[in-house]
Amino acid sequence: MKAGRVFVILAVVLAVVGAGLSYADYSGSLQVPLVLSQPITATSTVTVATTSRELVLTTTSSTKWILQDEIISLSGLESSSQYCGWVDSRHVYLEAGQTHVSYHTDRKEHVVDFWMMNEADYTRWGNLRYCSEVRGFHGNGRPFVAKLSNSGYEFTADVPSAGTYYFAFMNGNPYSVDITLNADMGVQTSEVTITRETTYYSTQEKPYVTEQVTPSTGPGGFGVLFYAGIGLIAVAAIALVVSRTRSAAPRTERVPPATAVAQRAPAVSPSPSAPSTGKFCMNCGAPLPARATFCNECGLRQ
Repeated sequence: MKAGRVFVILAVVLAVVGAGLSYADYSGSLQVPLVLSQPITATSTVTVATTSRELVLTTTSSTKWILQDEIISLSGLESSSQYCGWVDSRHVYLEAGQTHVSYHTDRKEHVVDFWMMNEADYTRWGNLRYCSEVRGFHGNGRPFVAKLSNSGYEFTADVPSAGTYYFAFMNGNPYSVDITLNADMGVQTSEVTITRETTYYSTQEKPYVTEQVTPSTGPGGFGVLFYAGIGLIAVAAIALVVSRTRSAAPRTERVPPATAVAQRAPAVSPSPSAPSTGKFCMNCGAPLPARATFCNECGLRQ
């Protein structure tokens, strides 16, 4: 009986301690993490760059200018008897080949004299003293071009070798003249190879399977100690009921064997007034009242 009580007390202590620990750490003991997962199909977007290269042959044409819209101003003569005319010139470095030359005056009725000379002829021409020699000069070298009393002229000269060449103008008129001079080496053509790169961008979508995980929490009980204590209380309660049931069962008393007693004749009371019962003890033979249940002498139930 004492062992059962100790067992019950131990179970109650375990249950109380387990419940206390579970309450103190409710999130860890009462809540159990639940993980739900399911496969899903997602799509990733990728930008792809593609670069292509090509060779492009480019042809360019341009005029190689030597003098472009060069303005030369010549004053008019006050007296033609003193001078041949006003002279001005432009000199440039030319390469061997063809040179295209053109000029024109500000008015069509304004005329001038023009020469194209190499450096040696220009030096000779500049040293002449008479107007007739100046206007009638004819150079020895090439190229040599002369155009007298004209408002404009255009030509192409063959330059034999690279060097310095002169374009000279003389105004022998009483009016001033503005001259526009152009000189170029013609149209030059060049070819250039260019590497051209072109980049194209495209978007590609690629599906792939992934897993979606959803964490959640749910009640998980009061902990191991609590349930162990509850189990021990149940076991102790069952044991206690069984123990009490056994103790409440009736016990069988052993009656000592009856001792043979010599039967004796009942004593006759000399008193005429003594009543006669007519009942005696089954064990000891003592006289009993008519309604007696137990013997007054031996105590046996009748």
